[in-house]
Amino acid sequence: MKRLLIVDDDIEFLQLLFSVLEKQFEVYTATGVKVAMQVLNTSVIDAVCSDFNMRDGTGLDILKQLRRNHSEVPFLLMSGADDPNLVRNAQSYGATFVNKADSTLLEKIRNL
Repeated sequence: MKRLLIVDDDIEFLQLLFSVLEKQFEVYTATGVKVAMQVLNTSVIDAVCSDFNMRDGTGLDILKQLRRNHSEVPFLLMSGADDPNLVRNAQSYGATFVNKADSTLLEKIRNL
């Protein structure tokens, strides 16, 4: 079973994704950048799904750190806003971007 890290400081959204995805993935959760980095440094993770804007940083911070560590872990960056610069930035690091309200969100997570 693939190990998926979901990162979001919106606890309700995090719990919702966990409950929907726990049958297909071994799900790890983090409520911010610091906790996510701790999980990534102590566990083998096969894919990451992260919110962009969080209290202690951004999902791009996590993505950049992963790539600096030469990790090519599949990464899905989520946001409530459609910002073309954010989309390009995520893609430049090999990540996929999706709006949280997009009807294909779960499909894109499952395809990581």
